[in-house]
Amino acid sequence: MVPLLLTLAAAASAVSAIPDITVVPKENSCSNWPFFRQMSSVAGPFSIFADSTGTEIDGNKATYVNIADTTVAASWVAISNQKGTAVPLVQCQAFGSSEMLAMNQNGVYQPLSISKYFYHEYDGLVFVKTITVGAEIQPHWHYYPNGTRQEGTFLGWNNYTTWAYLLDSQSGQYRIRLMMDQAQKLFTGEFAGFVRAGDPSLPDK
Repeated sequence: MVPLLLTLAAAASAVSAIPDITVVPKENSCSNWPFFRQMSSVAGPFSIFADSTGTEIDGNKATYVNIADTTVAASWVAISNQKGTAVPLVQCQAFGSSEMLAMNQNGVYQPLSISKYFYHEYDGLVFVKTITVGAEIQPHWHYYPNGTRQEGTFLGWNNYTTWAYLLDSQSGQYRIRLMMDQAQKLFTGEFAGFVRAGDPSLPDK
């Protein structure tokens, strides 16, 4: 099991760069993810990357960190601490009757889901090839108060699309956890942002 840098005391206040938006969930279908290919019913491959954090990691793409305890999952998803590094691609595809995001691990796309380990060091993380299937990652759109859509398709679940970022001392990558409750606060060292699907160098409506 990979220990994570989690601080138990919540920060009294946290500066957030995320914009004032209204979250609109989309149907959990591959057709609502970028680069959908109708002939194969697969969307992608694409990257997932940091967005609206107000830090230098905006645009950094996702990678994964392996978990020693494979009874939990193969890996957890992290945002790379560097731009321009090789990272695994992601696509949306069918797994049985479900359409899910999947990350390429050693040439095989493995399903992604949000951890079901509440009140635990893995709370809200995105797992790769999890043993206990958690919440499916859903596509969302964002709209500014004037009705203009924020560019991009955003990862989340059940109308929640704000993620807490924390630099993990063990891996050197940024751990991301979905804040699935409005009462949740940022812990010391965390900052908020979104996680977006697509390619940070390309426009995506």
